[in-house]
Amino acid sequence: MALSLLRVVRFMLGPPGVPLWIVLAFDTIMLMLVSCVILLVLPKKMLSKSKLVRSARNRLVRWLHRMVELSVQGPLVVGTVWLGRKFGGGRLSNVPKAPHGVAAKAESMNDVCIKFSPTKGWNLFHEENFVVSFARDGCDLWQEQSFNKDNDCEDLSGSLKKGDRFKVVIAELPAFTRVKFRVCAISYWGRGPWSKEVTITTMAKPSKDLGFTGSLGPAWEKTGSGKKEYIWLQTRNEVHVRIPIGPEVRGKDIKFRAQPHRLQVDLAVGTEALELLHGSLANRIDSDDATWYIDESKDEGRFIQITIFKIEALARWTRVFEGDDHPEIDPRCVQWFVDPLNPGTLGDLDE
Repeated sequence: MALSLLRVVRFMLGPPGVPLWIVLAFDTIMLMLVSCVILLVLPKKMLSKSKLVRSARNRLVRWLHRMVELSVQGPLVVGTVWLGRKFGGGRLSNVPKAPHGVAAKAESMNDVCIKFSPTKGWNLFHEENFVVSFARDGCDLWQEQSFNKDNDCEDLSGSLKKGDRFKVVIAELPAFTRVKFRVCAISYWGRGPWSKEVTITTMAKPSKDLGFTGSLGPAWEKTGSGKKEYIWLQTRNEVHVRIPIGPEVRGKDIKFRAQPHRLQVDLAVGTEALELLHGSLANRIDSDDATWYIDESKDEGRFIQITIFKIEALARWTRVFEGDDHPEIDPRCVQWFVDPLNPGTLGDLDE
């Protein structure tokens, strides 16, 4: 044991005649390399016990990733990759993997934006394009649209991490329809597996009053109206919400509460207050000016009329509440026009 330790000490001191500063520099580098290897191979059980060790390992991994990113941006690597892709004709690519981080967002009645991240490997010569498949929710009749990575995809990742995040737009979809999407990559060797499916509802065409409908809470069954949806409409400065009620509902049965980011309407049934309409508002309001009253019309019958005021005048609201039960309308269909009889002011709504 003593002999082995002596050999280690002699090895650390270096060959005879070597300057001490060289020996110390070599020993420091070796110590750092050994420590890095140990940090990388430590099991998860040991990492979970020490926050300091876990933090050091995470920093090391981030530093290594950054070093690789910078090295592949050098002129020698870039030139080699260009030559390999140019003369390889895609044969140097791998079989593609499924993209991840797929997200969908409706941009209008007929357009949906799809964002995704390709699953990269260590092969710098790998080339791939993408295919987006879509179908109505509940239907397996899929349609496909191909996208060239360089010409058809918008790169959202920036110059330092080019190719990490892409955006494409699927157009000519049906309005107010639940649609599911999936993405796959395609290379010289064929298609890879599909990504996880995401589902979204396209925007609806607004009503003539520039509003739409939404779902009520479970208390709608107790209102006596037989209607489970509210109606909303908007003007330049106001938003009106109409909740249908039956002839037996009185003002004392309604519990109303407004906050800048939330609206709450309850229906008192006996000793209970049942949820009639609860939700987080899609836009901030002046809660002190929110009002409500019971009204009646020939076409709609009795209803609770809620009036809230927009913080930003002329803002085009796409919906009142957040959530899948409250569909969005296409803001491009909401237009304010100038009254030709009074050019200095804005007129009424333009259908």
